[in-house]
Amino acid sequence: MDVKLLVTASGEFERVVRELPEGAWELPTPCEVDVRELVEHVVVGNRFAAAALAGVSAAEACEAALAQEFDLPESAAQQIEAFRRAADDQVVHHPGGDISAEEFLRYRLVDVVVHAWDLLRAAGLDETLDAAVTEGLWALVEPHLPDMLAFGSYGDGSSGNVASDTSAQLRLLDAFGRQV
Repeated sequence: MDVKLLVTASGEFERVVRELPEGAWELPTPCEVDVRELVEHVVVGNRFAAAALAGVSAAEACEAALAQEFDLPESAAQQIEAFRRAADDQVVHHPGGDISAEEFLRYRLVDVVVHAWDLLRAAGLDETLDAAVTEGLWALVEPHLPDMLAFGSYGDGSSGNVASDTSAQLRLLDAFGRQV
Protein backbone atom coordinates (compact mmCIF):
# COMPACT_ATOMS: atom_id res chain seq x y z
CA MET A 1 0.00 0.00 0.00
CA ASP A 2 1.16 3.52 -0.75
CA VAL A 3 1.05 4.96 2.75
CA LYS A 4 3.55 7.63 1.70
CA LEU A 5 0.85 9.12 -0.53
CA LEU A 6 -1.53 9.17 2.45
CA VAL A 7 1.09 11.03 4.50
CA THR A 8 1.48 13.66 1.77
CA ALA A 9 -2.28 13.91 1.13
CA SER A 10 -2.98 14.32 4.85
CA GLY A 11 -0.40 17.09 5.01
CA GLU A 12 -2.04 18.77 2.03
CA PHE A 13 -5.45 18.62 3.71
CA GLU A 14 -3.99 20.14 6.89
CA ARG A 15 -2.34 22.89 4.81
CA VAL A 16 -5.69 23.76 3.27
CA VAL A 17 -7.39 23.89 6.68
CA ARG A 18 -4.65 26.19 8.01
CA GLU A 19 -5.18 28.53 5.03
CA LEU A 20 -8.92 28.90 5.60
CA PRO A 21 -9.84 32.47 6.48
CA GLU A 22 -11.27 33.01 9.94
CA GLY A 23 -14.83 33.54 8.67
CA ALA A 24 -14.87 30.49 6.38
CA TRP A 25 -16.19 27.87 8.81
CA GLU A 26 -19.86 28.46 8.01
CA LEU A 27 -19.44 28.76 4.24
CA PRO A 28 -21.21 26.15 2.09
CA THR A 29 -19.06 23.60 0.25
CA PRO A 30 -19.72 21.71 -3.00
CA CYS A 31 -20.77 18.76 -0.77
CA GLU A 32 -23.81 20.62 0.57
CA VAL A 33 -22.39 20.90 4.09
CA ASP A 34 -20.50 23.82 5.56
CA VAL A 35 -16.72 24.00 5.92
CA ARG A 36 -16.77 23.02 9.60
CA GLU A 37 -18.93 19.95 8.92
CA LEU A 38 -16.66 18.90 6.05
CA VAL A 39 -13.50 19.15 8.15
CA GLU A 40 -15.26 17.20 10.91
CA HIS A 41 -16.28 14.59 8.32
CA VAL A 42 -12.64 14.05 7.37
CA VAL A 43 -11.54 13.86 11.02
CA VAL A 44 -14.27 11.31 11.78
CA GLY A 45 -13.29 9.39 8.63
CA ASN A 46 -9.66 9.31 9.78
CA ARG A 47 -10.70 7.99 13.18
CA PHE A 48 -13.11 5.49 11.60
CA ALA A 49 -10.28 4.19 9.43
CA ALA A 50 -7.98 3.71 12.42
CA ALA A 51 -10.66 1.79 14.29
CA ALA A 52 -11.81 -0.26 11.29
CA LEU A 53 -8.23 -1.24 10.46
CA ALA A 54 -7.90 -2.50 14.04
CA GLY A 55 -10.48 -5.14 13.06
CA VAL A 56 -13.67 -3.97 14.74
CA SER A 57 -17.09 -3.97 13.12
CA ALA A 58 -18.28 -0.99 11.09
CA ALA A 59 -20.70 -0.03 13.87
CA GLU A 60 -17.94 -0.18 16.51
CA ALA A 61 -15.63 1.86 14.28
CA CYS A 62 -18.35 4.50 13.86
CA GLU A 63 -18.86 4.67 17.62
CA ALA A 64 -15.13 4.99 18.24
CA ALA A 65 -14.76 7.69 15.58
CA LEU A 66 -17.57 9.81 16.99
CA ALA A 67 -16.51 9.46 20.62
CA GLN A 68 -13.19 11.26 20.27
CA GLU A 69 -12.37 14.96 20.33
CA PHE A 70 -11.87 16.99 17.18
CA ASP A 71 -8.13 16.92 16.41
CA LEU A 72 -7.17 16.90 12.74
CA PRO A 73 -3.41 16.21 13.04
CA GLU A 74 -3.92 13.49 15.65
CA SER A 75 -6.66 11.79 13.64
CA ALA A 76 -4.51 11.87 10.49
CA ALA A 77 -1.56 10.36 12.39
CA GLN A 78 -3.81 7.59 13.76
CA GLN A 79 -5.08 6.78 10.29
CA ILE A 80 -1.58 6.74 8.79
CA GLU A 81 -0.25 4.44 11.51
CA ALA A 82 -3.23 2.09 11.12
CA PHE A 83 -2.61 1.78 7.36
CA ARG A 84 1.11 1.19 7.99
CA ARG A 85 0.24 -1.81 10.17
CA ALA A 86 -2.40 -3.22 7.80
CA ALA A 87 -1.82 -5.90 5.18
CA ASP A 88 -3.07 -5.07 1.67
CA ASP A 89 -5.59 -7.92 1.78
CA GLN A 90 -6.77 -7.31 5.34
CA VAL A 91 -10.56 -7.27 5.48
CA VAL A 92 -12.04 -3.96 6.59
CA HIS A 93 -15.63 -3.89 7.81
CA HIS A 94 -17.07 -0.82 6.10
CA PRO A 95 -20.70 0.35 6.28
CA GLY A 96 -20.89 -0.24 2.51
CA GLY A 97 -19.63 -3.82 2.86
CA ASP A 98 -16.36 -5.60 3.53
CA ILE A 99 -13.40 -4.37 1.47
CA SER A 100 -9.65 -4.91 1.49
CA ALA A 101 -7.37 -2.45 3.28
CA GLU A 102 -5.80 -1.63 -0.08
CA GLU A 103 -9.21 -0.70 -1.51
CA PHE A 104 -10.09 1.22 1.66
CA LEU A 105 -6.90 3.26 1.31
CA ARG A 106 -8.05 4.43 -2.13
CA TYR A 107 -11.39 5.56 -0.67
CA ARG A 108 -9.71 7.40 2.19
CA LEU A 109 -7.25 9.11 -0.16
CA VAL A 110 -10.05 10.31 -2.42
CA ASP A 111 -11.95 11.59 0.62
CA VAL A 112 -8.97 13.56 1.94
CA VAL A 113 -7.86 14.99 -1.41
CA VAL A 114 -11.20 15.81 -3.00
CA HIS A 115 -12.45 17.38 0.21
CA ALA A 116 -9.30 19.52 0.39
CA TRP A 117 -10.35 20.95 -2.98
CA ASP A 118 -13.93 21.37 -1.72
CA LEU A 119 -12.61 23.53 1.12
CA LEU A 120 -10.52 25.66 -1.23
CA ARG A 121 -13.53 26.17 -3.49
CA ALA A 122 -15.80 27.08 -0.58
CA ALA A 123 -13.35 29.66 0.78
CA GLY A 124 -12.62 31.18 -2.65
CA LEU A 125 -8.91 30.31 -2.36
CA ASP A 126 -6.50 29.15 -5.07
CA GLU A 127 -7.84 25.67 -5.89
CA THR A 128 -4.49 24.19 -6.90
CA LEU A 129 -3.58 21.09 -4.92
CA ASP A 130 -0.11 19.57 -4.64
CA ALA A 131 0.56 18.07 -8.08
CA ALA A 132 2.45 15.11 -6.61
CA VAL A 133 -0.65 14.24 -4.57
CA THR A 134 -3.16 14.56 -7.40
CA GLU A 135 -0.92 12.77 -9.92
CA GLY A 136 -0.18 9.95 -7.47
CA LEU A 137 -3.81 9.58 -6.52
CA TRP A 138 -5.02 9.66 -10.11
CA ALA A 139 -2.55 6.92 -11.05
CA LEU A 140 -3.76 4.88 -8.09
CA VAL A 141 -7.52 5.24 -8.61
CA GLU A 142 -7.93 5.53 -12.37
CA PRO A 143 -7.73 1.75 -12.98
CA HIS A 144 -10.35 1.22 -10.26
CA LEU A 145 -12.81 4.00 -11.16
CA PRO A 146 -15.74 1.79 -12.22
CA ASP A 147 -15.66 -0.12 -8.92
CA MET A 148 -15.15 3.03 -6.86
CA LEU A 149 -18.00 4.87 -8.54
CA ALA A 150 -20.26 1.82 -8.20
CA PHE A 151 -19.70 2.05 -4.43
CA GLY A 152 -22.13 4.99 -4.56
CA SER A 153 -20.30 7.63 -2.50
CA TYR A 154 -19.24 9.98 -5.28
CA GLY A 155 -22.33 11.57 -6.70
CA ASP A 156 -22.84 11.51 -10.43
CA GLY A 157 -19.23 10.72 -11.31
CA SER A 158 -17.52 12.03 -14.41
CA SER A 159 -19.02 14.63 -16.70
CA GLY A 160 -17.40 12.96 -19.70
CA ASN A 161 -16.15 16.39 -20.80
CA VAL A 162 -12.56 16.25 -19.56
CA ALA A 163 -9.83 15.46 -22.09
CA SER A 164 -7.26 12.78 -21.29
CA ASP A 165 -4.45 15.33 -21.53
CA THR A 166 -6.00 17.53 -18.81
CA SER A 167 -4.17 17.80 -15.47
CA ALA A 168 -4.46 14.91 -13.04
CA GLN A 169 -6.21 17.24 -10.59
CA LEU A 170 -8.99 18.10 -13.06
CA ARG A 171 -9.43 14.47 -14.17
CA LEU A 172 -9.56 13.34 -10.54
CA LEU A 173 -12.05 16.00 -9.50
CA ASP A 174 -14.25 15.38 -12.53
CA ALA A 175 -14.21 11.61 -12.00
CA PHE A 176 -15.50 12.11 -8.47
CA GLY A 177 -18.32 14.47 -9.34
CA ARG A 178 -16.65 17.86 -9.14
CA GLN A 179 -17.33 19.54 -12.46
CA VAL A 180 -15.00 22.54 -12.39
